[in-house]
Amino acid sequence: MKKFRCNVLKIELKDIVKANEFYQQGSDRARRGLYKEAFEDFTQAINLNPGFVEAYMIRADTRTLLGDKQGAVTDFQKAIDIYKARGRADIADMLLTPLQALKNEIEWGE
Repeated sequence: MKKFRCNVLKIELKDIVKANEFYQQGSDRARRGLYKEAFEDFTQAINLNPGFVEAYMIRADTRTLLGDKQGAVTDFQKAIDIYKARGRADIADMLLTPLQALKNEIEWGE
């Protein structure tokens, strides 16, 4: 069987599939309020597919719920960087509002 590789990130198809499985599992866990476990699933998805922008965004939300606002800022910024690199500044710009809100909360100690 021939292996498919994503030329942009050098990711094998099996890793993309597994990353999607972790993402779905994390989403299910987050819906049930299992945020720590969901965070771990999203992290696994990102490790398998570093360009998985949706995983960064939902992990940012999960980090916020876990009280890790600085980590959420990092994830939102990474998502913004990925969207910009893909020529999607329009989507990146939409993420600036939640990013700035988090930065303000950190600055004001909320």
